[in-house]
Amino acid sequence: MPRGRTPGIAGCGLVYAGLGVALWPVPVLGLLHVESAALVALVAFFVAGWWAWGHFRQGGCLADALRQQLFLLLIPWALLSLTVLWRPNCDYLRGLGFFLLFPPASVVLAVALAEALHSAGVQHGRRWLVGIGLGLCTLPVAYDLLLHPQLYTYNHVFGGVLGPLYDEDPALRPGLLSFRALTLLWTLWLALVARFHRTPRLLRPGWWPVLSGITLLLGVFYLLAVPLGFNTSTAALERALPGRVTQGAVTLHYDPRWMTPEEAKLRALRAAYDYKRLARRLGIAEPEPVQVFVFGDPEQRAQLTGARYTSVALVWLAGPQVHLLLDRFDRSIAHELAHVLVRGWGIPLLGISPRIGLVEGLAVAVEPPDGRPTPHEQAAVAATLALDRNASLTEQVAALLSPRGFWTSRSAVAYTLTGSFVRYLLDRYGPAPLHRVYGGGSFRMAYGRGVDSLLADWERFLFRPPYVDRSAYALMKRRFDVPSLFERRCPHYVPAHARLYEAVRWALVRGDMLRAEGLLTQALRQKPDFLPALERWAHLQLLRGHADTVRARLAGADTTQALRLRLHRADALALTGAADSARALYRTLYYAWPSYDLSGRGALALRYAAAARPDSLQRLLRRLEDPQGRCKIATLNVSWTQALPPGWDATLRRAVQWWRLGCVEDSLNAIADGRALVASLRRAGAFNLAACVQETIAWRTWLHNIYPEHRSVCCAYCAW
Repeated sequence: MPRGRTPGIAGCGLVYAGLGVALWPVPVLGLLHVESAALVALVAFFVAGWWAWGHFRQGGCLADALRQQLFLLLIPWALLSLTVLWRPNCDYLRGLGFFLLFPPASVVLAVALAEALHSAGVQHGRRWLVGIGLGLCTLPVAYDLLLHPQLYTYNHVFGGVLGPLYDEDPALRPGLLSFRALTLLWTLWLALVARFHRTPRLLRPGWWPVLSGITLLLGVFYLLAVPLGFNTSTAALERALPGRVTQGAVTLHYDPRWMTPEEAKLRALRAAYDYKRLARRLGIAEPEPVQVFVFGDPEQRAQLTGARYTSVALVWLAGPQVHLLLDRFDRSIAHELAHVLVRGWGIPLLGISPRIGLVEGLAVAVEPPDGRPTPHEQAAVAATLALDRNASLTEQVAALLSPRGFWTSRSAVAYTLTGSFVRYLLDRYGPAPLHRVYGGGSFRMAYGRGVDSLLADWERFLFRPPYVDRSAYALMKRRFDVPSLFERRCPHYVPAHARLYEAVRWALVRGDMLRAEGLLTQALRQKPDFLPALERWAHLQLLRGHADTVRARLAGADTTQALRLRLHRADALALTGAADSARALYRTLYYAWPSYDLSGRGALALRYAAAARPDSLQRLLRRLEDPQGRCKIATLNVSWTQALPPGWDATLRRAVQWWRLGCVEDSLNAIADGRALVASLRRAGAFNLAACVQETIAWRTWLHNIYPEHRSVCCAYCAW
């Protein structure tokens, strides 16, 4: 081809320009980061390969093709960088790193593949290139995700997916760099194959050893896929979590550094209890065996599976697995086990419903009560607000049933509304018709009515509940106002002070107080008004007896938006002798505190009673930190019946009963106290708390019958 002739190169530039401009208005994709880099890499593979085929047919050389196609990548880079003028990109440098990792390697591979196909004389080479590209986009992804316990996949065409959507910070693993090196190695192999067909003299000694060596190296890469980080095996998970205990159909894997064998056994029993209870609820006679992997360290989990914090049920594996963090076990295990139970209802091989809203909605619908306003109550408030705005809640939920509507919605909105709808269907019609629609059947065939009619009935049901908890609006608003990934100002960006605070949390889990205090100091140095860090700092200082320091620090702080920070300020006042000021603040906090947090309101009543006795209050604060210490709260020398405002003593008695139910060694007496507590809560109108306590009693009774010699471990679900 004569120098300077580049047929079709302008068309490639137009494709890249059109792609960049088309991504501008799209949330998440309209800035330089991992998603946009993967999409550009996908398009670039086919654009570069299609053009390169024509380039080689006209006598072009590999170096020219690579130079021109790599140069064209400046177009999408510039257009995606340009969006910083009107859309913040707080993580631009890391996004640039993803762009350098993804599209260039994909372009180089596509050009080398086009040259190899052309040199080999393959007919319809462009069709072959597109077919190979589509195969590389799909088959390795299916291999990675369907056959391995991982939530990441690396790909020669589009670069890869680093982890689940709900993890704000994508996990960067060494496997990504190794895999892109493998992509370049394949490029070299294809280039050698092309030279073999173009230049017969390469048949002379020296060429074959090179090709054989690269082929052998490719084989070594694939043989070492697990050590190199391309894949994670179940065996690798079991080595990382060597502890193992089996109860019923549940096998729990854990790290002995984070859990004792007795704690692991109790958690396995809790999972077995939930598994059986949910199976009865859903009409499933024989639940299949499931493995539960409980990670203590989010970074270890990210390196192994690609997910840090998101609890998941891998229902598409041959043997289902549940992955979650230790600190999320109690509130997530029933939800994830529900996914496992109904995997036989879903799409073959995948085990999920094509109506993604039913997947999470069903799991929310069968979760045990947690004492807070139920999904029905939160949905009822949302329906009332929608009516006031002349909006349609039923249309919103209908959209949530589809993958696009669900994943682009706010998480709490999607989970709560679909959970309420599915709970309504379960309670009214039972599990059989839900089984049919879960697998993709029509609502009309399963229920004898269309989904619009069922949603209309559900909405009418929401407007006639027997009661709605008075705290439902505040809870619903706080949860529903959390923006989705597609609405965040800087998606995927976790600022340094937030990273430090997360490290604090895990240092405290490990019991490393000195490291936690040092990290908190660093976080507050970077952002002095970062409320979570300031709350945690004040809390630790109070436990260490540094009330004067806390009082001085919080004197000028804005505590109006943080209940717990105001609580620490009140504690500091009481511990430094300002009992009257502390009690006035305790009183305000008591009436502002969420009504469903019985433990928190009971602790406030105790603080109020002990406010004039700094020594007793200091001992009280330490005991409230220890689940076993709460069991002996009643032995403190505090005359709360005389010191408390009217009505507070009833709250305190209920809180003490609740603490005893969770932690006391004497199970039978605790269960009897629990039944009295249920009756007391129902008389007070706290029906959700009563349901939560009732569930805890059922669990404790089952545990006592199965495992009567168990020692005390704090119960699950209801927040302390």
